Amino acid sequence: MSQNYRIPITAITVFGASILLALTVGIVLYLGFDQAVSSTRELRADQADTLISAMEQGLDSNLKPVREQAIWVAKDIHDLTDLARYDEYIFGALAATPQVAGVAIVTADGLSRRWSRGSREAIAGDESENAKIFEWLNDVKQQQESSWREPVWLDFLVGKTTLLHDIPIRDNNGEFIGVFAQIVTVAELSKFLSVNYAETGVTPFVLYDRQFVLAHPMLINDQYSAEVKQGPLPTLESLGDAVLSRIWTPDEAELFISEVMVDTEASGVYWGDDFYAFLYRDIDRYGTAPWTIGAYINTTLYGGNKFRQLRNSLLVGLVVLVIAIAAAIYAGHRVSTPIKAIVRAAQVVEAGSLDTVPELSGSKIRELDDASIAFNNMVKGLHERQLIRETLGRFVPEEVAHSLLAGGGQIEPQQVDATILFCDIESFTQLTESLGPVKMVEVLNTFFSAMVAILERHDGVVTQFQGDAILATFNVPITNPDHATNAIRAAEEMLACVASSNFAGETLNVRIGVNTGSIVAGAIGAEGRLSYTVHGDAVNLAARLESLNKEYGTRLLVSEKTMKLSPDLEFSQVGESAVRGQTKSILVYTLASLGRG
Repeated sequence: MSQNYRIPITAITVFGASILLALTVGIVLYLGFDQAVSSTRELRADQADTLISAMEQGLDSNLKPVREQAIWVAKDIHDLTDLARYDEYIFGALAATPQVAGVAIVTADGLSRRWSRGSREAIAGDESENAKIFEWLNDVKQQQESSWREPVWLDFLVGKTTLLHDIPIRDNNGEFIGVFAQIVTVAELSKFLSVNYAETGVTPFVLYDRQFVLAHPMLINDQYSAEVKQGPLPTLESLGDAVLSRIWTPDEAELFISEVMVDTEASGVYWGDDFYAFLYRDIDRYGTAPWTIGAYINTTLYGGNKFRQLRNSLLVGLVVLVIAIAAAIYAGHRVSTPIKAIVRAAQVVEAGSLDTVPELSGSKIRELDDASIAFNNMVKGLHERQLIRETLGRFVPEEVAHSLLAGGGQIEPQQVDATILFCDIESFTQLTESLGPVKMVEVLNTFFSAMVAILERHDGVVTQFQGDAILATFNVPITNPDHATNAIRAAEEMLACVASSNFAGETLNVRIGVNTGSIVAGAIGAEGRLSYTVHGDAVNLAARLESLNKEYGTRLLVSEKTMKLSPDLEFSQVGESAVRGQTKSILVYTLASLGRG
């Protein structure tokens, strides 16, 4: 090589540094883009699942009390010879369920009485000549539980399209004597579903049998034609929502979030310059036809088509890469600083300190800015998941919530020896009638809060609130060898608390039964709708002991097995009692310090 041709070391250094920096920036941008795509997809999918799950939970919270009220009434009424005597009782029940527009009782021979929320009237009727009524009565007679019927147009009571819920009424001998029916208007259901999404760009809906519209903002005030009312539900085409009518004929059968969503489906349609994303899920627990819960969103209001944004980000990344080669040191500094910030923030996330994760600042390099935004959104999503965990603990026992999260949403049933405590408020029915449902709810919430605090101090877990009653377990799901003694001490403290306190200004009396035996604990219910509870003869006996307090004039009754497992406590024998379902009578005890009364 000619000695006159020399390459300056500076050129080699700058060129070498530029190449290395270009490779580094290229790798960083690629990883950042890939992470942004992945994080954005997962975040959007999580938001979509959360939106539809929130709608589903809201729908359940609106309709579940209807079923619970029906079960309660069916258990409470066993004589339909004089329907008028139930007027105040039914109006009280209506006050507790504002979503119910009206109720009716139809006897097996066709006599009826209807109660309307709006007019607060009780109307007697005779349907003995109505063949359709007897066909319906015969259908309900065959069912053992409550049932949701197909939507119907009702001229009486409301003059609107309604959902009908019914349950058979049987006498004390188990013979069918009539039907208790409730109606929920489609307009009220639409109003309940839409109230949280007004002016958000989200349009919620519920489809019936995938072709008929059951809930939609346009149904709140009957904003559809008179001909449609005879349907009784509008179809997708006749409702007048041009976007919703395209849900089953979309331009995009799948969206970029579809592959990572769990139970939610997604598709989309172009309408003018806008793109609307459909998010929906089918459920099948409200009658024979499936319901489709969903919403559609104008994605233009939320930053446009995400795929187009990501594609543009990639093009900008290439430009940044070229600039980085020309300005190696400057670009290196500009790139490394936000990357280090992401790494430091990620380390804080890895350590589990979500509350101390710093919010990443923006960068003038688009990809790093997108990565920062995606990371901030990811941290926000983790906060939301943490909130979900904390919220879950409010609705199920904390130990059960931990088991659910650890088991991926599944809880295996287990058989174990445990102590069951059953507590009930004395004269609850009379108290409810005198206070009214609203005041009674306040009293119950105050009472339950005090009792749960005592039970948890003694390692007890409340598995069910049954009306005014509390069912608590000791030794499951929290294992404790002194479960029998803990249960007795908890009962003693509960009685002392009730005797010395008032609850929302009301004085209460309670009765408690405690028994120890083998039980089965686990998630019980239908697919997609489970509750954690316990079953077994030991549970039934605890409830029976609570009831026996009325016969013996006591506040606390304990079975012989529980007494023997609590050697440090002093008991006195109350008596011997026969128990339904058991061949031998049992000995019952109470704490010596309590005596009778």
